[in-house]
Amino acid sequence: MTSVLEELLKEHQISDFSRKWVKEWVKDDDSIRAAYAVLKKIGLTDSKIATQAQLLGMHPDSIDRNYQYLSKLGLSDTKIVSQAQLLGMHPDSIDRNYQYLSKLGLSDTKIVSQAQLLGMHPDTIKKNYQGLSKLGLSDTKIVSQAQLLGMHPDTIKKNYQRLSKLGLSDSKIASQAHLLGREPDTIERNYQRLSKLGLSDSKIASQAQLLDRDPDKIERNYQRLSRLGLSDSKIASQAQLLGMHPDTIERNYQNHIGLLRENYKDRNSGRDILLQQAQLLGISSDTLEANMQWFADRNISYGDGLLLGTKPQTKRKKLAWILREIFDYRELNQEEKNQAIQSSYGLIRDNPQLLIYSINTLEKKRDQIRKKMAHSKRPL
Repeated sequence: MTSVLEELLKEHQISDFSRKWVKEWVKDDDSIRAAYAVLKKIGLTDSKIATQAQLLGMHPDSIDRNYQYLSKLGLSDTKIVSQAQLLGMHPDSIDRNYQYLSKLGLSDTKIVSQAQLLGMHPDTIKKNYQGLSKLGLSDTKIVSQAQLLGMHPDTIKKNYQRLSKLGLSDSKIASQAHLLGREPDTIERNYQRLSKLGLSDSKIASQAQLLDRDPDKIERNYQRLSRLGLSDSKIASQAQLLGMHPDTIERNYQNHIGLLRENYKDRNSGRDILLQQAQLLGISSDTLEANMQWFADRNISYGDGLLLGTKPQTKRKKLAWILREIFDYRELNQEEKNQAIQSSYGLIRDNPQLLIYSINTLEKKRDQIRKKMAHSKRPL
């Protein structure tokens, strides 16, 4: 029987498993040729058939029935070829998995995108679902990270234990659920690199997305930030930069220096602000320019640059809160409103930290801010 495999697949390597399977289950060469013809019609190349040569031991009708069913679900021929092992499944197993995944809330489109799940053992899918639910992942979250249902349960468990050891709470792990499906060695390697840079476990936990990044990208970003003049401690304090695209960091650095320069004859005069407030490397030049314009329009200094890290919209919300809660803006006539706006600018000039506080913090400090208002500079 195996001689016909050599004839059809020529020099392509065929696994011992496939040879034994065909030898044990195929009755004649014609059956192999018929199965081969069906697979070629679907679009499988000889090299692909060689990797799934056990399919040649299937009855052609079974292959065609699975093909028709997968097509009906919405899988393109290209997708079916990439998940050719499904053609060798028992049709009832595929249907049972489809029904279960649909019951969990996966749409046909989602099932198609994670078609490998249709070839999993139903018990494995159920076990992973129950394990993920126990961790606190909602059905919606599980659906969005459906690839986890096809992971080996031990891999999920190992990653969960490692993330828990780092200090990530179950809710944090749930929010970064994709980490559960990563290669444990990648998580460990990134953890070791981040620790070496000086990031504490709590800092790594707060930037858990970095554990999922390409270790080489983290290293390239670190090297680039170091060359810009950032110390290891500064990089550690702005660890989110390590997860950015290296080209984005470079582009932001070049553009931001031009925007921040204080001496227009010296393009690098803005470098000190940028290195002191390294988080600015993580915002676009459009956002930085809009922030600078916001301060210029109100004749307010942005100081050492710390205030440039939030969007103008966020500043407007805080300014609106100050007008409403500190100056009783809604109760004023138009002339008094104009005066209140100018006075609010004066309050911010004297107390720029008000733009750093969250609305909740401002609420807690309402009485203190009212007292400071009395000592603010006269409006322009």
